[in-house]
This record gives sequence, C-alpha cells and structure tokens, in this order.
Amino acid sequence: MKLIDIPELKAAIASERTSKIRYLHKLLFDFDGDRQNRSRIREFSGFDFQSNDKDFNEKAKLIEEKLSLNELITISNLLLINNEGTKKEIVLRLLTYLCDLDTLNQNIIRENDSGSDSENENEQNRKSYENLSEESVQLPVHNVYQPNISFNDIESIIMPFDGDSHQSIEKWIELFEDVVNMFNLSDLHKPVFGKRSLRGKAKLYIQSETGVNSWEKLKDLLLFEFGYSCNSADLQEMLSKRKLKDDESLEEYFLKMKQLCNRGNVEDTALMQYVINGIPDSVFRKSILYGCQNLSEFKQKLRVYEKMRFDYDKAKPNKPKFGNETKDRIKAPKIENKDKFKDTKLNNIRCFNCGALGHKSSVCENKIKGIKCFKCNKFGDHLAKYCTIKKEHSNVTVDKTTSCENLTTKIVRINDLNIVSLIDTGSQKTLIGKSIFDKIGKISELEQSNIKLSGLGK
Repeated sequence: MKLIDIPELKAAIASERTSKIRYLHKLLFDFDGDRQNRSRIREFSGFDFQSNDKDFNEKAKLIEEKLSLNELITISNLLLINNEGTKKEIVLRLLTYLCDLDTLNQNIIRENDSGSDSENENEQNRKSYENLSEESVQLPVHNVYQPNISFNDIESIIMPFDGDSHQSIEKWIELFEDVVNMFNLSDLHKPVFGKRSLRGKAKLYIQSETGVNSWEKLKDLLLFEFGYSCNSADLQEMLSKRKLKDDESLEEYFLKMKQLCNRGNVEDTALMQYVINGIPDSVFRKSILYGCQNLSEFKQKLRVYEKMRFDYDKAKPNKPKFGNETKDRIKAPKIENKDKFKDTKLNNIRCFNCGALGHKSSVCENKIKGIKCFKCNKFGDHLAKYCTIKKEHSNVTVDKTTSCENLTTKIVRINDLNIVSLIDTGSQKTLIGKSIFDKIGKISELEQSNIKLSGLGK
C-alpha cells in the first residue's frame, strides 16, 4: 500500500501548503526536496524496518534532531494521526504508523467510524426532526479535515502594524478580525497572533503593559494609544505634499495615497485629484487621467498613462525621462580661464577722465593734468561744451557707421556728429540740410549754381 491509496491522505497531500509538504518530505526522505515532493510522497510505501529494529531507533533520533515540535504536530495533522504527547512520543507514533501503512489506513477508518452516528440511530430519530424547522436542525459534522494554522499563514495575509502615523489602527483591526473569522481562530490564538503582528513602537507599547491576555484587552489598548483621528487640515496637507517618487510605480503610488485617505473622509474625486497633482508632469500629458467616474476607471487610465511613460523612455533613452523635462536645467558653460576673462572684461572699461580704454578714472595717470576737453583733446580747466577752439577740417572723415532699425537709413558719424542718412537714394545729387551743414562746420568752399532738381522731396 502507498500513501496515495488512502483517500483522505491523497486529498490532504494534494491541497496542503508547500511548506507543510516539505516537513513531511523531510521526515520521509531526510531532505527538503524540490518540486517533485508531492509525487514522491504519494508513492511512499512505508519504511522497511520494524519498531524494535536498530534502524527504527536511529531514524527516531534523527527526526528529533531535524524537526521541531510544531513541525511534527503539523505532520501529524496532515496524516490524520493523534498529535498529543511529548516530542518523543509523537515521533515514535509517526514512525510506527509509517512502518505499516495498512495500520495507518485502519486507524483513519476507525476514527471516522467512531465519530459518526449509525444509520439506524438516524432512522429512529428522523420522525422527531420532521416537525422542526430547517434552521433549528443542527446535525453533527464529523471527519472534516482541519488544516493546521500557523502564524506564517496569518502573516502572509495581514500587514503588520507599527504605530506609524500613516496607518489607521481601526482599519488594521478590521482587517485582522476578518482574517480571524476566515481561519476560525480560537480566543487563545487571537491575542497570540495579534501580538506577533505588531512592530516598532506598537510592539514596545504592548510589551510595557501587563495583563494583556485576551484579544479584547489588546484591541482596547491599541485603540486607546493609536486610535486618534487625523483632522481635515492635516490630512489635506499630507495628501498635497505626497508626490510620486522616482523608484515608485504609479499603481503603488495610488495605493499609498488611498491608504492615506483611510485616515479621514476623502471623496473618490478628491483622491483622484491629489494623485494627479502629485505626478511631476505637464497638465497636457496628464489630461488622460481626468474625467474618471470611479476609482476602477481611474486605475485603468493610470496603467495606460504608465505605459505611455515607459514607451517614451524606451524610444528616447538619451532624452530626459517622461515628465522630468523641467528637472533638467540648461547649465551655463564653465569658464576655463578666469584670468583671461578678467583681462577681456578689463579691456572694455573706458576711463571717464582721459577717454582711454583699459583703466578706470580712479587710477588714471593723467588725472593730475586736470580735466580733458573731448572737443580739442587737451587737458586743462574746461569741458567740451565750454570749449572755444574750433577745429579746422580740410577733409571729411567718416570714422564709424552703425545700422539703425530702418533698412533705408544709416547713422553716419562725421566729425563726432551722428547724422541719419539715406542709403543709395538713386540720385546723382545728395542733399544736406543747412542746419546739419552748420553743425558739421566748414568743410569746403561753397559755390553758387543753378540746378533744377525733381523727384524725391518734390
């Protein structure tokens, strides 16, 4: 006979958790195993030694060393064997049954028969139940396979509570009690699993209290210490400051924002707006997230938006990441030769005393000569506007021209006088106003002539 030939064990081996199957595999084959554990266990046909053999005692000693009491109890529950007694007694009982699978099968059948009522008794009592309502009839249920529940099962479902300000103790207690009801935990297990689910300052607080021997006492202490509600102003400030992190997915960011909203009464529309505001991107690109009627639709659009971000970053790896363009600022080029830059800047300085470039008036060597007249270019005691010396000009020199905004004119500098002039009028004669001529000064002898002009200025 093999273990697979026992119907109850066949069902248990197929449905139990992998960790518990690993315990049984370790007992049978002395190693943790691999993905083929269930197949090897089904084909197990019993140990090839008897209860009084030397091999039996060595195997019992090895099992005691490798497996803990909790693991042995788990194996006993899986094989539907009594799990009472000391560790050594449980080991001997397990080995005895595993040496003779026929005896194990008969034991399971006997336990099933002893726990059920005979058909004759049910027939005799049938009439007495006919007058009762269906709701009031409670028939005994036997031989229901009860899996062994460990803390690992609870821990994999419920999130630990550490007393952080972002966690709601009311929501945590509600989740914990849902798990308790799902696993049908006893009043003894509730405070044990509850304490083991605490972390940080919540764990320290409970450890500092005495007499916490029931779930109701534990729950009251947690509510008293951590059951404060967050006011609207604080909650709005937290939601406004919470932004999407670089190492955080959009779905993870949304769930954390939703967890924050559990501390108060926040509408779904407000939650969606806070999530959108916390994404560092332009309003135009985030427009896909607007207009959602519910959170389910909003989550779908978040996935589409995240796909857009991924495709953008993948298509243009050298450009700033999608939504992070504003973070990349244009940096000014560094000046490699600062001394050269200083010299160039110094050469553009003009002295207001002598008019030369390269130094300031405060360090001018010609300062002792007095004020310089920029009309006669002589040092003395007068300025250009008070200068009485007139320059003699035999030739007209154009020393500088600058363009003005009008494309038909240019500013021409003649003898330190800026004059607005036309560009290529197309005429053989060029006219100049008498007022301008007088300002320029005598540049040549004038001759009288009679010329008739027509066209421009007519």
